[in-house]
Amino acid sequence: RRVWDNLRKLLIFNLPVNFAQGFSIFWSYVVGFSNAPLTAIQVLYVNMVTACTMGMSLAVEPAEPGVMNRPPRRPGKRLLGKLVLWRCVFVCVILVVLVLAMYKWALDTLPDEYDDDKRLNKARAEAFNVLVFGEIGYCLTTRFIKMSTFHPRVFVGNYVIFLTMAITAGMQVFLTYTPGVQWFFNMPDGMDGIQWARVIVCMVVVYIVVEVEKQLVDPIMMPIIRPCFGWMHKHTPKFFRYDAPEDEHDKVAKVRRTSLTGAGSGELPPGAGQHHTTERTSATYGVAIGRVSAVRTGSGRLPDAAVGEVTPAATNVADVKLTLEDEAKAKRKDKNIQLADS
Repeated sequence: RRVWDNLRKLLIFNLPVNFAQGFSIFWSYVVGFSNAPLTAIQVLYVNMVTACTMGMSLAVEPAEPGVMNRPPRRPGKRLLGKLVLWRCVFVCVILVVLVLAMYKWALDTLPDEYDDDKRLNKARAEAFNVLVFGEIGYCLTTRFIKMSTFHPRVFVGNYVIFLTMAITAGMQVFLTYTPGVQWFFNMPDGMDGIQWARVIVCMVVVYIVVEVEKQLVDPIMMPIIRPCFGWMHKHTPKFFRYDAPEDEHDKVAKVRRTSLTGAGSGELPPGAGQHHTTERTSATYGVAIGRVSAVRTGSGRLPDAAVGEVTPAATNVADVKLTLEDEAKAKRKDKNIQLADS
């Protein structure tokens, strides 16, 4: 579960920040700017820095509190799910809006004595730093996918992420003011104090807005988002989408779920006695095989003693789980019982 969560965090962080770079340039021309807010070298640098520093630091995140209290992940659940796609769109829009707004603000408020080249360079420097520092604020909130980071737990568990955030911020100051380097990154005139103030405010805005969205996504946003994405998937041409084929394991699992819930034809798994009743326990847990019903113990294994003529309903256990290994073990016990009776 920790690996799964960290993979999702990598996608949730890297996808929107990478899209924001390209869309900032695209929408700058759409809204009528004569020059792009970011240069090619700035975009390449952001890609390299965010992927190698803050993005990779999310891969060593410890397991979130209560991770083992969650219900099992739905079979066939996609890594690039609805939440990841929604967060990608949401954060990308925030970053693009802030980059374009600060770029326009800088062009309009810089002193009139600056020539056009100096105004453009300083505006691009501000847009560049707004993007990177916005990613720093977003990286901090990505430590927990849905849990709030307005909590002391955000300061423990992964010191690497704070190290990479400090390195990224220090590199931005180095690029902005180091002679020669700042010229290479199209920032020969550096930035003024008021520009840095706007950059810090934008970083805080990204952090707070995403935190608020995390609290509203389940009760408000996802009931709206799920039907929208479902409609899009339904009306997407088949050659544009990938539906995983149903293998033999999926078919067997489907039959077991059907037999447990009482839905469909009620067909029991191979080897199940038709004279036994299998009352519903869960959509994915529990099944009776022949004359023996298997109940998983706390250690995850079947008990050594065979349980004869016992159904899941008689065990008073809400959820029981049967794997293929347990099924074979139960069949062997059933066979031994029959030999002993004879």
